Order: sequence, then structure tokens, then C-alpha cells
Amino acid sequence: MTWFEFVGSGVALMGVVLSLLAAWGVIDFPSPLSRMHAATKSASLGVASIAVGAGLAAGSPALIGVGSMVAVFMFVTAPISGHLLGRAAYLAGDVSKLIRDDYAGVSMTEPHRTDASNVFSPTRFAALVVVWVVLWRDPGFGNWVGGVLVASLVETAVRSRRLRVRPAGVIPFLVAYFGLILRSNLRVAWEVLTPSNEAIREAVVAVPLESSSRSATLLVANAVSFTPGTLSVDLVGHTLYVHVLQFESHEAVTAEVRKVELLASRLLPAIDHAP
Repeated sequence: MTWFEFVGSGVALMGVVLSLLAAWGVIDFPSPLSRMHAATKSASLGVASIAVGAGLAAGSPALIGVGSMVAVFMFVTAPISGHLLGRAAYLAGDVSKLIRDDYAGVSMTEPHRTDASNVFSPTRFAALVVVWVVLWRDPGFGNWVGGVLVASLVETAVRSRRLRVRPAGVIPFLVAYFGLILRSNLRVAWEVLTPSNEAIREAVVAVPLESSSRSATLLVANAVSFTPGTLSVDLVGHTLYVHVLQFESHEAVTAEVRKVELLASRLLPAIDHAP
């Protein structure tokens, strides 16, 4: 067995274990909101690990690239789907297990709208081309041309608001985000392995956000779903409503969210919309 096969098999095996724990958590946890923690966290890392591990075990750069893309897509989409399903579960009335509910009585507001204009993004264009080529697993000339055409169509169709990314904030955010993913999976895994669920004390906590950057606020709302023990339920104005799996205090939840907000603000600073 080669080194790549050994490492790849280990990563894939870890993914299988996490996926099994996630499946059991969906069955075992006491409420729909608590089950979303298992489905969003452990299932995402489980599938991503299986995809990357398969590429490593095969020793194929192309498969490793595809597996990495699967991992990225999982971590980008899982918080959004978890948020929507969690919010739907709350609005359906499945909240009998909550020991605190700051979301009760909050009126639903219209989605935040911003003025949009067609803005060409070289970074997004290049990323779309690379994703297209990686997914085809063939860096031939035809696939590069196809990627350029697809990216051009996307850039033409998408109406994007201005977005400023601070390069110095990318690495700290990604490192911290990966750490949050590992910690949150360990916490969910421990809860799954303790069938009594005695440590589960569910609450929905209102956390006021301080960032003036709308992009950073939205990033926090998604990223906090991978913070250990928390899952976004709704974002109303600058207040984020977070479902907590093991509630201790409002201050503890706020401090955890603020850590993510600080990193997001450094990555996506506010833009002055001068006329």
C-alpha cells in the first residue's frame, strides 16, 4: 500500500464514520432543530472526506481536484440549507424543547435589497473557468475554451453588488473556519455517542451583530452554522437568531458569534457607497 493509498483510505474511513454518526444523530436527537446540527455539520464533513479520500487513495490529481470541489460546495451550501430547514422547522411549531426563545414574536421582514449593477469580476470569472476544467478532469484546450464561454455567460447573467475582499483576511478566516468545523463535528459526535442526550439544552438566542458590512453579516450568518453547537435560524436586520444545542448563557453564545464576526469583518470590510 502506497502512502497516498494509506492516507486516502484513512480520510475516507473518517468520512464514513462521520456520515454514520450524522445519520444516527438525525434519528436520535430529540427535535428537528437539534437534528439539523448532525445533518449540517457531520454529514457535510463526512461526504467531503469521502470525496477527497477517494481521490487520494486513487493517486489521481484529477479525482483529488473533483473531491476538493465537492468539499467546497458542501461547506458553502450546507449552512444555507441548514438555515432554511431550521427556520422552516421553527415556523412549523417544532419548538417544544426550547428553554429560551428570543425569536418568539419577531415579525418576518422583507428580504434585504440592495442596488445592483453589472460588475465584471475577474476573480469570479477565473474561478468559474478553473472549476469547469477541474470538473471535466481534462485540461485540454477545448475545456478551457468551454470554461471561458460558461464563465462569460454567468458573468453576463449575474447582477452582482460590489464586493471588497481583503487578501490579508483570507488565510486567518479559512484556518479559523476549518477549526470550527472540526470542533463542531467533535461536539456533535460526542452527543451522538451519549444516547441519554442529557447535555442537550436547546435555545434560540438573539445576537446583535456589530459589523457595518452587509457582506460580512451574511457571511457570519452562514459560517456560524459550523460554530460548535450553533445553527443560524434567521437574520433580521443586524440581529442574528441562533439555535444553540447546549445553551449555557447569552454571553457565551454572543462571544462565540463575535469571534466569527471579527474574522468576517477583516475579510469583507464595509464598502462606502459614495455617489
